[in-house]
Amino acid sequence: MKRLFFVSALLFIAFVFNARAEVKHPSLLKYPKIEFKLPKTERVKLNNGIVLHLLENHELPLVDITAMVRIGSVYEPKETAGLASLTGAVWRSGGTTSLPPGELDEKLEFIAASVETGIGRKSGSISMSVLTKDLDEGLELFADVIKNPAFDEKRFEVAKGNMLEGLRRQNDDPTEIARREFRRLLLPSHPLGYIPTVETVSRIEPEDVKNFYKDYVGPESFIIGISGDFDSKEIIARFENLFEDFPRAMEKLPVIPPLPDDVNAGVFLVDKKIPQTVFRSGHFGVSRKNPDYYSVRVMNFILGGGGFTSRLLQEIRSTKGLAYSVWSYFVGGENDKGFFLTGGETKAASSFEFISATRDIIRRMIEKGVSDKELTLAKESILNSFIFGFDKDVKIVSKYVWLEYNGLPPDYLEKFRDNIQKVTRSDVKKAAKKYLHPDEMIILAVGDKSLIGDDLGKIGPVTTIELE
Repeated sequence: MKRLFFVSALLFIAFVFNARAEVKHPSLLKYPKIEFKLPKTERVKLNNGIVLHLLENHELPLVDITAMVRIGSVYEPKETAGLASLTGAVWRSGGTTSLPPGELDEKLEFIAASVETGIGRKSGSISMSVLTKDLDEGLELFADVIKNPAFDEKRFEVAKGNMLEGLRRQNDDPTEIARREFRRLLLPSHPLGYIPTVETVSRIEPEDVKNFYKDYVGPESFIIGISGDFDSKEIIARFENLFEDFPRAMEKLPVIPPLPDDVNAGVFLVDKKIPQTVFRSGHFGVSRKNPDYYSVRVMNFILGGGGFTSRLLQEIRSTKGLAYSVWSYFVGGENDKGFFLTGGETKAASSFEFISATRDIIRRMIEKGVSDKELTLAKESILNSFIFGFDKDVKIVSKYVWLEYNGLPPDYLEKFRDNIQKVTRSDVKKAAKKYLHPDEMIILAVGDKSLIGDDLGKIGPVTTIELE
């Protein structure tokens, strides 16, 4: 028995030895190169001006529709700020001229479909998800919501009441205060800076919502993406038929004025009795149509957009222990220059140290640039995340809808990876020098003045903002 055990042990050792001899070191393994081919949609323009982007996929019996509508709060009068958002809320929930809200809800629930609407600052959105077997009925309801909204007065009053209640409580959240007041400081007299108030929303009547829709919504307003289990020829014919009686908008959209060249730089404080200080600081940024956008994108990832690998988080959180979260964000404007923003929260006593450290890190980015390691990591991370933006058909069509809506070049997505890959250390340093202005920022603090003390005055004169 012992001899048998001994022989078995020797055979096992020999097997393991031979198996290890066959295994190559990971560095010697060869893998085929993974090629990412950018998915494309079929683009069709209907006779009435609606643009469709189509992507068939018959794996699941489901169809998703996502649309962008050329409308937004940027087109609403200042005295009724909140009108666009309220219109978007009641567009779907308010039923149609042939289907009261309750009946529309029931019909959608019966076929397990959903239709959602909303209006933001620069665009509106309408989406639908429906099973293929119910596609015809779903499209009928989808078209009815788009063409014939009733804006039911009871649903309008509910939506308006919810908005007013939200405005009455808007000063409960210091992060919301910082977001809102920073926009006011950045865009004090521009339509993108209009902020709804209890006073402006209280003025809005059902007729205002109906007129806002009639004035600016028509077939020429829509770019629609359709993905999933459908036949392209059939659905094109269906859309032609469903929307042939859709009248054009009554008015042309107002021209959006260009953003100002300079910001109202300075230090601003909202005195609120909280133990922490919430910071926002920044200035105008760069357009996606600017060739420098790609260098700015890489630069911002290294500065504060890259999460735990970013300089702001590494130094301010990990090294100095001043904050749990700190970040930077370069919003690439599609048709304007967007803005650059940094933010975070720190305990009141370290407010001056927090903002000083942020500005010092920005200055070092301008003066010394970035390392090869930082550059490589940033580019790889951006490129990897870009690919994951195409993992679902609905994401793919949404990107092409967004591309066309904003007038970006047709090959923008195809060239994005190459443009990021081309960015060099020199490009990043030039971008930082050109587009970062740490001494010309709006610096906004929301916190307890008695705990913060007078240290913010070392940066510059402090202007106190009184909350409404």
